Amino acid sequence: MSRKLQAEKHVEMAGMDVLLIRKRVKNVNLRVRKDGQVSVSAPYHVPLPEIERFVASKRDWILAAKDSMANASADPLEQASKAEREAWKQVVMAFVPPLIQKWEPVLGVKAGKLAYRNMKSRWGSCQPSTGRICINTRLALYPPECLEYVVVHELCHLLERGHGPGFYALLDAALPDWKDARARLKRPPSSSVIS
Repeated sequence: MSRKLQAEKHVEMAGMDVLLIRKRVKNVNLRVRKDGQVSVSAPYHVPLPEIERFVASKRDWILAAKDSMANASADPLEQASKAEREAWKQVVMAFVPPLIQKWEPVLGVKAGKLAYRNMKSRWGSCQPSTGRICINTRLALYPPECLEYVVVHELCHLLERGHGPGFYALLDAALPDWKDARARLKRPPSSSVIS
């Protein structure tokens, strides 16, 4: 028995260029890639007019997704120069060790190696087994209380691995205003570095 090979072609649907991919899947699936290309994967047996109706019914979602992708790619943090990213790192590296020294005795923990990285989706990370803590250098663009919140958050993970009630009880006791800092981190940063 021969297996059908995946077939791809560009087709105009709902006034858009769509990459149609025929392959062995159960359902019609729609995706907008980071470069804005709309792609639809569909089973071989689904007729083209049915796929076109599906794409047309999702036109508003597609346009919103493409707009969102365009705005994300225009993110000034993504376009920062190497010198700017290095400046962020230097600022964070200067502020974190004193914060660690301040909070270790309060929490009764000992941090391991400190690392600093420019991360897109995390403010920090902790490996409880080694005590290694990594801090996002982009925190240089936020108020100092945000950096302190992330440091305390990661130190609390040395006592509680997950984000369960015990973890949040520790955070509440150590830093009662932590929710304000977390809320600030959900907004775009200011253009200046911590000073």
